[in-house]
Amino acid sequence: MKKIGFFTLIILLCAASQAQYRYGYFRVGLSAGATNYLGDLDDDITFKFTKPGVGIVGAFRFNPHMEARFNVYQGWLGATDKNSIEGARENRNLSFRSPVTEASFTMAYSLFGIGRGFRFRPKYNPYVFTGVGLFKFNPQAQLNGQWYDLQPLGTEGQYLNSASPSGKAYPKPYALTQVCIPVGGGVQIMLSKNWDLYAELGWRKTFTDYLDDVSSRYPDLNALAAANPIAATLSNRGYPSVARYKRGDNSQYDWYIYSNVTASYIIDWVKCPKFKPFRGRKF
Repeated sequence: MKKIGFFTLIILLCAASQAQYRYGYFRVGLSAGATNYLGDLDDDITFKFTKPGVGIVGAFRFNPHMEARFNVYQGWLGATDKNSIEGARENRNLSFRSPVTEASFTMAYSLFGIGRGFRFRPKYNPYVFTGVGLFKFNPQAQLNGQWYDLQPLGTEGQYLNSASPSGKAYPKPYALTQVCIPVGGGVQIMLSKNWDLYAELGWRKTFTDYLDDVSSRYPDLNALAAANPIAATLSNRGYPSVARYKRGDNSQYDWYIYSNVTASYIIDWVKCPKFKPFRGRKF
């Protein structure tokens, strides 16, 4: 009787667990795709500066329509005025490259609910997502075959003590670790019982105008050259008259985009043990 009672308790616990988490499951995935940047060197949303990106994701579906996701992503950004379709940008002649490393927490809402366990999920399921993340970047530019980190140089006068040509204070040095707001959407495609494919497009709203190290106006190039000749050279790489104009547009922040395909594996973590039929003791 004790064995029967024990087995009955186990079965009831498993049944309760199945009822409570009938739509709950974990999944892990690997992603690969493309990174694009929107800023002062992008020719207003063109994709000729596309760079690669890779990532990993862990997610838990806690609601028939919603899942919580933790993402880690590594991408690369870059652009150059040399290929610009605008004459003013071509004369400015600036360029940059930067890695971007992001960790984010997002919530995704699926159009079709999954209320009977992951085995009953639809073949196709569109979704949208948003959340918050931290990212690290480091813009660089090349001079005479050597790459230089631009933030420590202060190419817009961040480290100068003198007044700017416009009479306004120079901007403060920008932080290389910033907050971003991921937002986007995609479609979930069921491949097999435990495998899904996610095709996704996600924008990252940032709160910095310095992904490309370009934001406002040229500094006093003579003062900058006296402090650091390399900084002055990388600040103004165009014709001498260019320094009279704005170096960038600081009316809006920079963005970056990660479009990717993710192969995701569902972990079936709610499983009940299998028991052999109980056979009474023979007397």
